[in-house]
Amino acid sequence: MGLNYRKHRRLGPLPMWRNVSRSESGKTVSYSVKLGPFTWNSRTKKKTVDLPGGYSYTSE
Repeated sequence: MGLNYRKHRRLGPLPMWRNVSRSESGKTVSYSVKLGPFTWNSRTKKKTVDLPGGYSYTSE
């Protein structure tokens, strides 16, 4: 069983999320930063672009 924690903050004009996952195997911390339609995740290195109509494009 694991414990997840997510905190939203603003770093100037940038919204930033801090995600902490804790389980028996250890603790994982990642950050997500959003700038307009672009989002970047520090753990997975995924880049996402929000598109019109509820669609999005993800690059790994």
